[in-house]
Amino acid sequence: MNATDRDGQTHSGHHEITYFVNGEKETTKEPELAVKQILENAGFTPETDYTLAREHPHHDFDSNYNELVKIHENERFQAKFKGPTPTS
Repeated sequence: MNATDRDGQTHSGHHEITYFVNGEKETTKEPELAVKQILENAGFTPETDYTLAREHPHHDFDSNYNELVKIHENERFQAKFKGPTPTS
């Protein structure tokens, strides 16, 4: 059930959850996010150029961009570029 505050803003009633992607702090009030949302929120766009993995317990989401992921406090993810990495 959504609640409305004094300013007329609607909230889902969930508290803010902090999580990390490649060591960078992200926050959400949603208990679940799609893989593509996690990548996009962290600035990894287009998301189809990246894969996502949860660190603990380890899980690779591969190219399942619509898969919903339960977000836990201080959870850590790694985004990995799928293309070739240039060498010097």
